[in-house]
Amino acid sequence: MLKNIKDLDHIVSRLIYRVRVLHNRYTVDQITDTQFIVLRSLRKSPCNTSFLAHMLGVTLSAVTALINRLHKMGLVTRERQEKDRRQVWISITPKGLQVLQEVEEKRNLLLAMYVSRIPEDEREQLLNLLNKTVKLFENEEILSSELPAQDL
Repeated sequence: MLKNIKDLDHIVSRLIYRVRVLHNRYTVDQITDTQFIVLRSLRKSPCNTSFLAHMLGVTLSAVTALINRLHKMGLVTRERQEKDRRQVWISITPKGLQVLQEVEEKRNLLLAMYVSRIPEDEREQLLNLLNKTVKLFENEEILSSELPAQDL
């Protein structure tokens, strides 16, 4: 079992690395991979910097610098909340949506060039397994029910 876990960790890391390499090679002139992740998240709904920091696993100051760059590029807006002026909500702009769509189209084309070499039935299996895996990893209760806190 442990060998399979190590293999899985290695394969996932290699896949993430290769997708980032492709992104950086063909779309970085528009936005970085991290900026892409933020814009994709903001398309769903506006959010605050704390949420973005948690989602990316970085500090608030790192997210602030990232948002400042996106704001300077005209891809996001910042809005202070009336009730708590410390709270800033970040939203994607129409220009940000346009850039996001262009980058997604390039990424999808690049991914399709590689994944199309896998037979269709295996692609469907891969997609199903990845969906199941993501849902498991999104289930925070698994950690709290399976492992004592001191083991982490």
